[in-house]
Amino acid sequence: AVVSTQSTGDVGKDFKPVTHCWSSTAALITVAFSPDSRLVALAGIDNNILVCNTEQPMDSPVKIMRAHPLGTINRVRWIDAETVVSTGSDCQIRQFTIKS
Repeated sequence: AVVSTQSTGDVGKDFKPVTHCWSSTAALITVAFSPDSRLVALAGIDNNILVCNTEQPMDSPVKIMRAHPLGTINRVRWIDAETVVSTGSDCQIRQFTIKS
């Protein structure tokens, strides 16, 4: 799966298009941008979470492998600019701190 932050149309004067894409090795289930839009978390059916930097798109993403080993990831959300949480079919809520 590929996520692109490139957009078309009138999105406002503060919009800065990013023309790079991030790839996941599996179909995506959920995507969430951090509150400051600096990071994006991608979660797929492979149970991995990739955290990519929108300001440095060529940097390697942070990989959280097998985030929910007993089930599939249902959703990822950001609590703040450094903390992402995920929920899974394993009835777990997991929290990860992303240090940049």
